Amino acid sequence: MNMEATLSSGTIPVAARQQHQRGRATLRRVSIFLIVAVIAGIGWMVRRNALYTSGSSFGYALGLIGGLMMLLLLLYPLRKRVRFMQGWGALKYWFWLHMFGGILGPLLVLFHSTFRVGSLNAGVALTCMLLVVASGLVGRFLYRKIHHGLYGSHATLQELQQALKKELESLEPQLSRIPSVRHEVDHFTMLVSRKPSGWRGRAAHFLSLGWKRFLVARRVRRAIALSVTPHTGNAGALHADFADLLKMIDAALRAAQRTAQFSTYERLFSLWHVVHIPFLGMLVITAVIHVVAVHVY
Repeated sequence: MNMEATLSSGTIPVAARQQHQRGRATLRRVSIFLIVAVIAGIGWMVRRNALYTSGSSFGYALGLIGGLMMLLLLLYPLRKRVRFMQGWGALKYWFWLHMFGGILGPLLVLFHSTFRVGSLNAGVALTCMLLVVASGLVGRFLYRKIHHGLYGSHATLQELQQALKKELESLEPQLSRIPSVRHEVDHFTMLVSRKPSGWRGRAAHFLSLGWKRFLVARRVRRAIALSVTPHTGNAGALHADFADLLKMIDAALRAAQRTAQFSTYERLFSLWHVVHIPFLGMLVITAVIHVVAVHVY
């Protein structure tokens, strides 16, 4: 049976969703790149041309607003843990406020400093702030790995296993007619389920899954391309089906990788909390010392 019949014999339930998600992700990355480029350009102008000083009214206001926004970061952990605050709105909005303040607050403080360190206490406060920002970015990455989206609920291993099962079941009509592709998909799902002995083996397995998935995806693309039999007059439709099948297989491979890495990401996220909370406390203490030192001396 030729590839055209294979592709047209089953539905592609995830193709449209995957394409929409990829389009949104691309737009988001481009937007972030442009925003960062504009901010970097303005920061370069501020440092080069000395448009204001940290002690001027404008510079002081930037530092004050940025400091207050970073102080608001404490509200999110309090909302999660203090009993009487747990009815104060949906937690996802507090998390959004935490993320927003964790980005804009430090950015305003950087502009307050005109990207210069004028004293020892300012340098210590700035270092603590940058540590918190870096830790927050790591936490955001880990958070997305174990939640349904940035503001979604916490995922479970059972949910991911069920999602993977559905992805593989939806692929069954196509893979049964393309043995070489089926072999690659089955081999990868078996590979990710391995549990090497020793922490070095487990770490290497965890870190290499993304690269192994990339290699499998390349072999799958090559195998499908070799299975395609071009037909005059329907090349466009065949190409669209080819692309949809690749997206469907990619979704299954990603689901397998996420399922295999989920438990490790959960442990890393728990360890991250142990580091991030002290960093946040250090930031508050050093920021208070810096403010007091500025006004006293």
